[in-house]
Amino acid sequence: MRFIQLLLLLVALVTAAQWSKEDYEIFSLNDKIQQDLGKATTFYTWLNLEKGPKSTQQEITKAYRKLSRTLHPDKFASASKSHKKKANERFQRLSLVGNILRDKSLKRRYDYFYTKGFPKWKGTGYYYSKFRPSVIFTLVILYVLVGVFHFFALKINRKQAYKRIEDLKSLIKNQAWNGSQLPPADGSDRKVVNEANGKEFLVKPDGSVWLLEDDEQHIIDENEINVHPGFKDSLFFKIPAKLWNLVLGKWVPIDTTVEYTKPVNPNQPVADEKKKPVKKKNRGKKVELPNGKVVYSRKK
Repeated sequence: MRFIQLLLLLVALVTAAQWSKEDYEIFSLNDKIQQDLGKATTFYTWLNLEKGPKSTQQEITKAYRKLSRTLHPDKFASASKSHKKKANERFQRLSLVGNILRDKSLKRRYDYFYTKGFPKWKGTGYYYSKFRPSVIFTLVILYVLVGVFHFFALKINRKQAYKRIEDLKSLIKNQAWNGSQLPPADGSDRKVVNEANGKEFLVKPDGSVWLLEDDEQHIIDENEINVHPGFKDSLFFKIPAKLWNLVLGKWVPIDTTVEYTKPVNPNQPVADEKKKPVKKKNRGKKVELPNGKVVYSRKK
């Protein structure tokens, strides 16, 4: 945030350095007119030019002469001293407005700031007001940035974890099968100890790798990791869902369960299906012939 503020200040200083002496005169005159006649007053509204910047030079000259006759100091000859002073100052400002709008170059500069907005006086010069984000706006921006960063970091971490397990399995199988891609001919299980972590593993003929720990076997399967996290895995869902469940979850809970279907490994054998019982044929009485051959009599 501090870096952004410094960047905006630098941009403001560079912009201020590009303003000419005539620009400063236009800024100052615009401020004085608005202090005298109101914040909404522009050079065009003061001269009653409804077309604004599209007014022609003839229309500007005609409007200026009409208003100058009305505001001429001679009209206030019998007024008090303070009123005379105010009338003289107003007439001087009107003369400056007429000079600016009747000069093509100066009018172009005024029209630019008329369209884009005038900078404000900040004590040492004219600067555009810096954007000051509200607390809510700042929190929303931070929420979006953190959410996007978390989601991409989550995908990267899971892919790296998947690759580590895949490499570990390949290393263990290579060690157990002595560098061969095929299981032992005798179909036996092989136990090996990984030198890197000192853990004992069991490699089965089907290629599955199991961690032996505390007299228990835990399968090592990289497909347990979901390398394609979804919306429910992101902070965009988790944070609002968590807050909702804390406040309203007692009545209308949000299900935060992440469903993941593990892909089928073609090298992983499917669990043996239960063999269907073979229906015995209903045969007749067993008869053994003199030559030793066994036949069955036909059932009546």
